[in-house]
Amino acid sequence: MATETSTRFHIGTCGYAYPGAPPNGWSGVFYPKGGAKRVDELEFYATYFNAVEINSTFYRPASAAMARGWVGRTPADFVFSVKAWQKFTHDTKLGDGASDAGERWAPFERADVERFSEGVAPLVEGGRLGALLFQFPAGFVYTTENLDRLEAALSSFEICHKVVELRHRSWSDHRGETDALLARLDTTWAFIDEPKFPTSVKQELAATAELTYLRLHGRNSEKWWHHQDAWERYDYLYPEENIRRLAAKLRQLAGKSPQSRFYAFFNNHARGQAVANALMLQGALLSSDQVHAPHSMLDAFPELVKFLPCDPASGAD
Repeated sequence: MATETSTRFHIGTCGYAYPGAPPNGWSGVFYPKGGAKRVDELEFYATYFNAVEINSTFYRPASAAMARGWVGRTPADFVFSVKAWQKFTHDTKLGDGASDAGERWAPFERADVERFSEGVAPLVEGGRLGALLFQFPAGFVYTTENLDRLEAALSSFEICHKVVELRHRSWSDHRGETDALLARLDTTWAFIDEPKFPTSVKQELAATAELTYLRLHGRNSEKWWHHQDAWERYDYLYPEENIRRLAAKLRQLAGKSPQSRFYAFFNNHARGQAVANALMLQGALLSSDQVHAPHSMLDAFPELVKFLPCDPASGAD
């Protein structure tokens, strides 16, 4: 049964589809290894978490049929955060079908907004869309032109609460102007945890009146900018003491902001570490009878036993 605490805290991972074996995939660590009957990853994921951040929509808008499928395969209290299409946030096309790394987007039009909105409409109609996330690139700096771009993207959507990830220090250097713009556009500034460099945004974790949003990318500074494979950037496990400090901070903020909902998504997906850390945070925040984990996760991450009991019925082969 859902409690007030479990409904205020939405904890999960950035994406749920990581096929194949580690280090890039989650098969055999979180998801059961492939056998005669392939597990439905979203259904399986939703037995352990109450929220997920959908990242595939960054590369192309979802179809309404796809969103209806997400709703149909998850419990009624499961919520989705959806990343906005890169056409709204980036100058050039990135991955997943982009024919050239330098291929530029044409400015987005109303038809693009309608296409994206129609795709997530089943989530809106079912009360399952928790937030719409706009992730701008690390090189997106504070300028008059970029203020206009930011406002154009955020003001185009009123389907749910909006969250924006601004990563360059220039935005925190102009915090007053940035906060004023986001408040006017009913948008939350996402708190991000990642390796810190001279150009990194400066933030303190604080609660807002309605929604507090955390994205935890890991702290692998050595591989952040220089890596052979993309997963290496996210090869990091937050240690036990970090998770317990985070849980204590979230409880403190929740006490001071009784109406705020809290979203925490882990993006350190290499080797299934995002799953492990999300389970740890659940265990640190919720009562033990509300959380469980596949025994395959306990095998891979023995430190989980300090946070929650294993579920021996759902391990990997």
